[in-house]
Amino acid sequence: MTFAINMQRSLDLKALSRIGDAAGTLALMYFENQNAREVTVKSPLDYVSDADRSVEEFIRERLQNDFPGIPIIGEEFGGNAVGTYWSVDPIDGTSNFLSGLPFWAISIGLVENGEPVAGTVVAPALAIGATGSVEQGVMSQGLSESSAPSRPVCFAIGRNNDWDAEDRKLTESQIASEGFNIVGYGSCALSLMLVAAGRLSGYVECSVSGMWDCAGGAALCKGAGAKVVLKTCSSGAVDVDARLI
Repeated sequence: MTFAINMQRSLDLKALSRIGDAAGTLALMYFENQNAREVTVKSPLDYVSDADRSVEEFIRERLQNDFPGIPIIGEEFGGNAVGTYWSVDPIDGTSNFLSGLPFWAISIGLVENGEPVAGTVVAPALAIGATGSVEQGVMSQGLSESSAPSRPVCFAIGRNNDWDAEDRKLTESQIASEGFNIVGYGSCALSLMLVAAGRLSGYVECSVSGMWDCAGGAALCKGAGAKVVLKTCSSGAVDVDARLI
């Protein structure tokens, strides 16, 4: 039996959910005070704010306290992605966040040998979220069972500067030809959580900036029984394809 399976079976999902919720409360305080935000540009159209850094610091402290001994990597402060580790995106969808749009999420994922196995994704401004693992399944928050369709008609596609535009258009056409309505929320983590929650039929995005964007959501999708394919490129970017079976 591998360490990853042991970890999943013994992982305290309630503790993980509490960390996500607490980080969401902190992020929401920053979100509701946009005029005070300190914003810099990491690369063209790639923003980072004081909120991103503060929330990641908070998550790191809580993970170290509640799950000692597991390394942490994050979008803002890095880390060594080897073996078993936490992968953290403090605010996935920063452009939305800084525009006052509610389509952003906090993502915390447990990764074992390159495969997400557990996680929590919280969208505080939408008051929804989910926590789960491959072994223990998924618990949703703020989404009633009665609102879940038998077959979602929407399929989300991501967009970024590193995904070839023609390839993205081809992917979109192929998915539309299957009878789905194409939507986009500007947050990989949020979209994957909605797949796991049964509100989207799937999500595809190539050249996602790093594992932190998708680790939590991919683990949720696996826990919900969706088919998930992740391909990590030499640059560290990740191709994501998650679909309900």
